[in-house]
Amino acid sequence: PAAAALQKDRAEHHMFDDPEAHCHIPGVPRGTEQPPYPFEIIQDEKYFTILYEAMHDVRIIPMDHSPHPRNYRAWDGDSRGHWEGDTFVVDVSNFNGRTWLDMDANFVDENEQVVERYTLIDADTIAYQATVTDPTVFSHSWTMNLTLKRRAKTDQIIEYSCLEGERDLQHYTEKEGGKAR
Repeated sequence: PAAAALQKDRAEHHMFDDPEAHCHIPGVPRGTEQPPYPFEIIQDEKYFTILYEAMHDVRIIPMDHSPHPRNYRAWDGDSRGHWEGDTFVVDVSNFNGRTWLDMDANFVDENEQVVERYTLIDADTIAYQATVTDPTVFSHSWTMNLTLKRRAKTDQIIEYSCLEGERDLQHYTEKEGGKAR
């Protein structure tokens, strides 16, 4: 109930607090699910790397079965991956507790854990699944499913110029932190 009340208050009065509005990394799973920004996956024998256009975010996911580091907190958390057949499974923890899940002020805290599953359906399609657990914010885990499509070969990730302090204030009402018109 406390988390629901905080989400409602943020959605009604504090939309300008969305970390993305301040050029912060979107976090997991938000970075993967938000259009229109593309991303690229690069894999070698040691790492599964995701390059996101939004915020120039980079996730480097070790595949060496190493544990999550201690005393470490980050916007994207810490990711550790392994293959289960045709599915790449990523365990993500160690979040800084400051990300939002969407533009509706749904949030998580430092107790968030995400298990992502990337399953290749065909040469151009990945089934993406993310199960989010955060016992201090949600009463139970929940799962989102997306279909990811390959970008055209002519497309490329371009510069994403977001400067902290630069805001889209014309879309914020006075109630949400914008200026009176």
